Amino acid sequence: MGSLAIIGFSALFSTLPRVGSLLGTGGLIIGAVVLFFSLIWLATGAGFLHGRGWSRTLGMIFSVLSLFGAVAALIIGLITGGVGGLIFWGLMLYYLTRTHVKAFFGKSGLPLAPTYGMPYSPGSQYGQPQMTTSNTGYGRPPTIAPPVTFPPLSQGSSTTIPATGPGSNPSSSSPSSGGKALVTCPYCHSMLPTGTRKCLTCGAAI
Repeated sequence: MGSLAIIGFSALFSTLPRVGSLLGTGGLIIGAVVLFFSLIWLATGAGFLHGRGWSRTLGMIFSVLSLFGAVAALIIGLITGGVGGLIFWGLMLYYLTRTHVKAFFGKSGLPLAPTYGMPYSPGSQYGQPQMTTSNTGYGRPPTIAPPVTFPPLSQGSSTTIPATGPGSNPSSSSPSSGGKALVTCPYCHSMLPTGTRKCLTCGAAI
């Protein structure tokens, strides 16, 4: 809009006598140059919004050129414009060289993950059932499994023997039940009648 205003005023000044043609020509040239760069920056801004790689390249080039322009402004005495330009374009260059910004424009060689931070659910793809893990029992006291009843191996009533759990002590179990000696399974620590060759709880060979 500024370039169009310059062109409009230069056309108006061209009607002045003597210096009108000079002012009109100079204004048209300046307005055309400003319009050219304005259109380039407008296209660069549109590319920024869509993550186009060429827009970042143009942004880097024109940021460096603008830094040179800010230095030139300082040299000719435009302190405010020169310092402001150095700060603004310096921040622009710093931002465009950040890793996540380069990844957004596809310049870092790293894939951009738009769903970064979303929870991962194993087995949710390819029709596999989703499997979740829980640790709800963490910090709770151990519980003892209910008694396990074994069928009688010979004549007599069934033998009910308490199964050991994380908080139980195998040595505290009764060494005999119903007048029969008991042995302890070396794998699951269940109490079994003497002569048992296969654990009735875990199935291990005794």
